[in-house]
Amino acid sequence: MDFYEKWLEYDYNPWILFDTHGKVITLNQEAQFLFAEVTPQEIFELAVSYANQSYGFKTTMMDLEYGKYEFFGIMVGYEDNDAIAIRLYQKPPERIAEPHIQQLSAHNIYTLIDLAVSTASISRQHGFTTTLDPTLPDIRIDPEAFVALLGQMFDCFSDDAPIAISLSLKTGETLKFEGRRYPIFQLTARGSLLEECPLKNLKELANRLNGYVSRKHDQLTMEAPLIME
Repeated sequence: MDFYEKWLEYDYNPWILFDTHGKVITLNQEAQFLFAEVTPQEIFELAVSYANQSYGFKTTMMDLEYGKYEFFGIMVGYEDNDAIAIRLYQKPPERIAEPHIQQLSAHNIYTLIDLAVSTASISRQHGFTTTLDPTLPDIRIDPEAFVALLGQMFDCFSDDAPIAISLSLKTGETLKFEGRRYPIFQLTARGSLLEECPLKNLKELANRLNGYVSRKHDQLTMEAPLIME
């Protein structure tokens, strides 16, 4: 791999080269992570829609969001009818490094989830169902921020059906926190999701956990670092 190829491979912005039928010819690391949130076909259609009418390169500023990924623009280029490339310009993550790990105490995440569910159940008729990975250890986390975030997530669902909660350890990705990388735990709530859900407020609360919240179809997903030591 030469210097140019390494530059593309480790670029912070996803970059994908498609053939004329939408098949991926090559892509960089960040694009591989992006495809966990969106299909290659959707990105290919985006590239075709914003390509120059004639050969060449075209940059378009726009707001895009795919799961936890947010972008402020794209560049599309092609020099023949055999291939087309797209680069998506990623917004920097709004993560914080406070409070410091030394200031975080260990908590049983299942107890915190039970507390949030019990509180929300008081005003709900249809309640909750849970599918929780039982192997997660006690983790260092801000308990007030975590319970508050879950409560606001639950408020985003109408009370015409139960809210399905799942908790698991995410494989293949890590989150950086105070110079170290940690595994990710993922909590998803699924149900009758309201259109007016205040996603911005949820993201601000998730930032206090050095995590993020994303919305997709009928579910909200929160991901944060699994800090044990």
